[in-house]
Amino acid sequence: MPELPEVETIKLQLRENILNKKIVKIEVKDKRVLKQIKPEEFILNVEGKTVNDIFRRGKVLIVKLSKDLFLIIHLRISGWLILGEKEEKLARVIFKFSHNKILNFCDQRVLGEIRLVENWQNLPIIKEMGPEPLEIKREEFIGLFKDKKTKIKPLLMDQNFLAGVGNVYAQESLFCAGIHPERSTQRLEIKELSKLYDCLISILKEAIEKKGSSVDTYRQIDGQEGNYVPFLKVYQRENKPCFRCNTPIKRKTISGRGTYFCPHCQK
Repeated sequence: MPELPEVETIKLQLRENILNKKIVKIEVKDKRVLKQIKPEEFILNVEGKTVNDIFRRGKVLIVKLSKDLFLIIHLRISGWLILGEKEEKLARVIFKFSHNKILNFCDQRVLGEIRLVENWQNLPIIKEMGPEPLEIKREEFIGLFKDKKTKIKPLLMDQNFLAGVGNVYAQESLFCAGIHPERSTQRLEIKELSKLYDCLISILKEAIEKKGSSVDTYRQIDGQEGNYVPFLKVYQRENKPCFRCNTPIKRKTISGRGTYFCPHCQK
């Protein structure tokens, strides 16, 4: 699933290409991706609208249209966006713009979703989100862990706790900080949480700079892969030597998710 760096990359690239452009035609190829609205109603309300702004909350892309309407795009596990001059084979919804560009919402497994709302802040998925990691200070980050009694890795992935961090960057940040993914939050010292904060922020920023990690279906809007995969230290590196100590990287299922870590460096 695209995480914060991937969705942020898409946001920035879309802002460069479709901001202030008019949606002149929409084709709904698969109505299953539209949530709580019929295709004909969706088309009627969106065609002719102009893209006034594009922003992100957690892993969710929010497109502000004229007439105070908002497109909510959640790629989830298998979705991606392609902007070009042709319709893509796996496109479920197609947006045609006034400058002859076509935005394809692709999703092989049809797990992503598109919504049209008047108030994006009232959506349950948005209201329940925790803070944005790139917008909070160190002290605020450390304060989030007060009274938490759970394993650190699934907590980092909990969108109600912290918005935008998923399986990939939780693992990478914990390796950077030298924290075992199964460590109880109750046993983490302030200096360890401070180190984790530094690691998380630096990794997220670097991943954005590298246009994200294409570990699954994620692509940039031109179809190119992100460039951060070569910089991943533990993710999908089972049995390969740790970059720090040469100990083989281990894989374990934690809270239902495959998790990679160094058994020597992460305590």
